[in-house]
Amino acid sequence: MKKRRDISENAGFTLVELIIVIAIMAVLAGTIGLLVIRYIKKARASNATEELRTIVQAVETGLISDYAEEHEMNLNKMYTDSTGRTVPCGVLTNYMISRAQNQSKNGVTAANELEYYFAEKVLEELDAKNGSEYKFFNFNGDEDEPLSMNCDDFYGQFGCPGVIVVYGGEGKVLFAQYYNSGCLIQYEAGEGYTYLDDTTEFVGSTTIQ
Repeated sequence: MKKRRDISENAGFTLVELIIVIAIMAVLAGTIGLLVIRYIKKARASNATEELRTIVQAVETGLISDYAEEHEMNLNKMYTDSTGRTVPCGVLTNYMISRAQNQSKNGVTAANELEYYFAEKVLEELDAKNGSEYKFFNFNGDEDEPLSMNCDDFYGQFGCPGVIVVYGGEGKVLFAQYYNSGCLIQYEAGEGYTYLDDTTEFVGSTTIQ
């Protein structure tokens, strides 16, 4: 007579099998988690790049507008590019853009008032003048220069993107940096847009003086 096999022998997983299954699930979860993180980071970098592209276009439009023809551009700083070439430039940052949007003259002097009025023109091109509800340029008050600052510290202090735009006298943006959603994007004329994944600080005095 054939012996009946105990059903309990085939019931469930053994301890070894359970450990193997848990290990496989952990590996899969880790891999999927990394892929999701990379996807989110890539999407944020892509959005920030498009935002900087919009800003650069607005500045260049302002530089060739009737406004620029009627007003002297303030090229009172020097910009050194990646090849070591140094040229006169103007610089637009959160400092003046935030004041222009909120119509604040705090810190605006005879020496920098041209930057203030040009910032107004750029905000007009962005449809973000005078506190308009713009999707990424909406300042609550006067802000500091982001130059040389840690990107996360700047964002944490002011709660909005940091931007630096360097423009020349020929109606072109020479250099720009923009930080939003944990991503620092850089533009350089002739080089295009780059996501600076390993950079934690805005450009400083070695590039802009």
